[in-house]
Amino acid sequence: MTSVYLRTVCLSLWPCKVQFAGALIAGVIVSFAGRARGELDLSAFTGVALTQDNDLELHQRGDTDLTFHDVSYEGRDFQTPPYYGVRALWFPAENSHWGVGAEFFHVKLYADTGDTVHVTGQRDSTRVNDNERIDDTIESFSISHGLNFPLADLVYRWLPGERGTDFLGHLEPYVGVGVGAVIPHVESNIGGTFHEEYQFHGPGAQALAGVKVDLTRHWGLMFEYKFTYANLDSLDIPGGSIELTPLTHHLVAGITFQF
Repeated sequence: MTSVYLRTVCLSLWPCKVQFAGALIAGVIVSFAGRARGELDLSAFTGVALTQDNDLELHQRGDTDLTFHDVSYEGRDFQTPPYYGVRALWFPAENSHWGVGAEFFHVKLYADTGDTVHVTGQRDSTRVNDNERIDDTIESFSISHGLNFPLADLVYRWLPGERGTDFLGHLEPYVGVGVGAVIPHVESNIGGTFHEEYQFHGPGAQALAGVKVDLTRHWGLMFEYKFTYANLDSLDIPGGSIELTPLTHHLVAGITFQF
């Protein structure tokens, strides 16, 4: 009962449009930075994501526990809604190397249910160990309105030159890590029953490396690689659950504004 109550409370903070989370995160950081000296770096970005093949587990009433091995996923990053993200980082001083902040980004997953994969487990108490088309059991499964990551970040940046003067002074390589939650919008069609809803899961985590290119005193560009982990251990579906642990590679680019 406690976990159900906590999930209900968390989901109530993200009604219908999870996209508002980005604005909330930026607002918190801007409010904090306004009370402290230092440098604030805001970013908005888009990109592409490639999720590694991974196992998808289906649990249903009636003694059905199946594992679909090495399922492939599409990202459809430029279809509506596209891949997008926002981030706010605060550095204690203009020459500080360490920064903290928060970000929100939106990824999508569409299982290639037309593929034939190896399936093990049991279906209605009958042992299964064979190759099957996924859509013989799962007509469709996607996280199409986003595998949404709200994360807290810790970043280290290098300042290889004198800022704003020489070529190296316009470059800021950086690395970082982030940890937080994941908020998937789950859509499934299993046994002719369609279901969709936002759910609250986690943890979610990322490692990142990139470079910021300063164009002017305030404006710049950012180019970044991310690697993310999401623990989706019990996605609710009618009469059961689905489990997967997506590992995803991201290439993103965007604009930055610092003050």
